[in-house]
Amino acid sequence: MSTKSSAPAKRRAGPVDPRLLRLSPATRRWVIIAGVLTALKTLATVAMGLLIGQMAAGIIEVSGSSLPRMELIALAITVVVRGLLAWAQDRFAQRASSQVTVDLREKTLRHLAQSDPRTIDQALWRTRLTSGLDGLGPYLTGFLPALAATIIATPVMLAVVGWLDVGSMVIAIITLPLIPVFMWLVGTLTAGRTEQRLSDLAILGGQLLDLIAGLPTLRAFRRHQDMAAQVTRLSSQHASSTLSVLKIAFLSSFVLEFLATLSVALVAVGIGFRLLAGDLTLAIGLTVLIIIPEVYAPIREVGTRFHDAQDGLVATDEILKLLSVSSLVDAPTHTPRDVAGGLEVSVEKLRADGRDGPRPADLSFTAKPGQLTVLWGPNGSGKSTALLAVLGLATEGITGEVSVKDASGQEFKDSALWEHCAYLPQRPVIDPESVSDYAELSLGQRQRLALKRELGAQLLLLDEPTAHLDPDNAAIMIQQLQAEARRGTTVLAVSHDPLLRAAADEVVEVK
Repeated sequence: MSTKSSAPAKRRAGPVDPRLLRLSPATRRWVIIAGVLTALKTLATVAMGLLIGQMAAGIIEVSGSSLPRMELIALAITVVVRGLLAWAQDRFAQRASSQVTVDLREKTLRHLAQSDPRTIDQALWRTRLTSGLDGLGPYLTGFLPALAATIIATPVMLAVVGWLDVGSMVIAIITLPLIPVFMWLVGTLTAGRTEQRLSDLAILGGQLLDLIAGLPTLRAFRRHQDMAAQVTRLSSQHASSTLSVLKIAFLSSFVLEFLATLSVALVAVGIGFRLLAGDLTLAIGLTVLIIIPEVYAPIREVGTRFHDAQDGLVATDEILKLLSVSSLVDAPTHTPRDVAGGLEVSVEKLRADGRDGPRPADLSFTAKPGQLTVLWGPNGSGKSTALLAVLGLATEGITGEVSVKDASGQEFKDSALWEHCAYLPQRPVIDPESVSDYAELSLGQRQRLALKRELGAQLLLLDEPTAHLDPDNAAIMIQQLQAEARRGTTVLAVSHDPLLRAAADEVVEVK
């Protein structure tokens, strides 16, 4: 049987996860585009500062002078160019965010579909792939551009300030590191609380889905009111964890704004004293005052956007961990060859160890072509696990031998097996694009429709195919399975239905 690696993946250690760049081409393209656009915006900002400083100084120093026409035209062009660059950055950011989110969600679902379902926390992954992954949008549209501006714009602006006034540059160099230090301290505290908030949301969502699924039973026994207190408690817990994250985000934003404002004020005070002493020209002083806020703005923006992106960062870390440690089985590119008859399934001493002991324990059977084989046993005995082991999906705690061969003795595994078999779970999912009224179908109707579309495979694996059907429709499905077996197909089903057991050619007791 094939196994998947479970080695621990290294947790994201920097602002840009190299796993995200490696697994998402759209992210790589966006990082390059953001860098180019940021560099161009930086040049436009520098030009604007120089032009405004020179023009304002000229008007103040020369009484009654008019605005210089050429400088005014150049300033207008610079403003328009910078506006276009900002628009382009926002447009590319939104497009990249949508592409990356869809790409990661699709890859994750494909990996989860090929993973052992017994090890998947459905409530937690449902939250990660919805609200968690949607939080990646602020990270891509806000945090990454701000980070690119910090790497590119801040050094350039600092160099321009140094070229104009060394004293102002020295003050900026001394005060600049204070902002990232406080960002690191606040970010360390926020990450853990964000993970807790997502966990609380997953628990609340799972509880609500379980409550909705079991509501008819609860109403029948008049116990539906008992769940209100549980839902209220989980809602209050989620509200508290969300509020704790918002409190830290508000306080950190206040700290970052205070430090940036204080740093700019120190530079302004220094420029004012040197202007009074005559050690600095008005043109240079005004230009530095216009440019110096742009030295701190990118770092301040990184701190602000960091909190907006935390949900996406936490969810993406778990998603990238899954994509990094598990290998996706790709479908072969060759055309599937015809296989005469069905496939023989041989299981020897299959054992699946779990918290409640082995389920199944030392299961051995052979499902032959042309026969309807039924795995029969109590709930929790491991019948569904046996089907997943045949497919190669159940790997956690699995021992024993499972082989699927054709009449010539050729063995089929993974994607080669999936080409020639069909698996019908207890709750099949129908492609909504091909069924317009998919939402109107009952679970039993979905089972019948799914089986109809899967007929013709060499191996049919069915998990409780008649569980949600009335006796008449169950009899029709059983007749379809018998007819399929008579055509030479191997039919292997898990069931509690006495009708299906009575129609079986071979019944295997699962203990």
